Amino acid sequence: MARQRPRFAILVFLAIVFFGISFFWRAASAIAHSDVTVKIDERPVLHALPDLYLGAISEIRGDAVFGAAVARIKIDMKGKSVVTKDVIIDSIKSSGLKGVTFSLIIPDRIETLREDPLNAAVRRQTGWPWKLKVTARDDLEGELIEFSRIKPGMNRVTAKVRLEDGSVRYKRFDVSWIAPLFTARTRIDFDSTLELSHIAIQTSKYEGGDIPQSADEILGKKLKSNLEAGSPIHLYDVEPLYLVKRGDRVRLYVKSGTVSVETVAKALDYGALGDIIRVINLDSRRTISAKVAGKGAVVAKEANP
Repeated sequence: MARQRPRFAILVFLAIVFFGISFFWRAASAIAHSDVTVKIDERPVLHALPDLYLGAISEIRGDAVFGAAVARIKIDMKGKSVVTKDVIIDSIKSSGLKGVTFSLIIPDRIETLREDPLNAAVRRQTGWPWKLKVTARDDLEGELIEFSRIKPGMNRVTAKVRLEDGSVRYKRFDVSWIAPLFTARTRIDFDSTLELSHIAIQTSKYEGGDIPQSADEILGKKLKSNLEAGSPIHLYDVEPLYLVKRGDRVRLYVKSGTVSVETVAKALDYGALGDIIRVINLDSRRTISAKVAGKGAVVAKEANP
């Protein structure tokens, strides 16, 4: 009987390992199949702006459309001075967001921090709603009077400081801006038309430039340069997918009542789908306005071109 104990012990050990791996795999699989993963900060900072968004106290990654919506869920503090699991879960439930599956990772203990006056001063001046960190670059001490011009994405700023002797000096600061940004899932080549499968949302460092507020601002547009995986996507990275280009000969459709006549025109502008552009009717030589209806096709905006 004693000889069987080692075998039994080995079987028990293998069973524990199997169930452990199985549990871990299920947990990892749940995260992998989620539309969005939200990891709450262990020490979330509460700022004084009117709205506190979920994306300001967490790291978010996943589906671009759902991720952007999740990031902008408002945290309803309900008069409380701290963030708790219940506050976060209640805010998500009351957001009305539907059709999204996400993994919510919340630390066992959440220590809520109040924003320090320096960060708050920068936030008030810029209105930045996401994560923000301001660090002094020198040990000059005094009363903060005002900052120089600050724009989100600037990594260094200066401020006027009044010293104890009444003199005014300039103090330098490093600023770090963190936000949920639309990023490239994989490398995207120049001239590609952006599709939903190309982009994701990910909490990343923001270093300037106009960023889209919704995926609609970049989807269906053409990429102006190569983008590496994980790179933030700015509005200047894309341009409309022009179906008509200036100088092109296009099919011009003229509607009069129930009759539609097709003729040939020359485009005077670039135009994406739905754009109103100017064209010259090559038959009448008149310049008219027309709506881009497809590649190389426009519809006249007036009955008698």
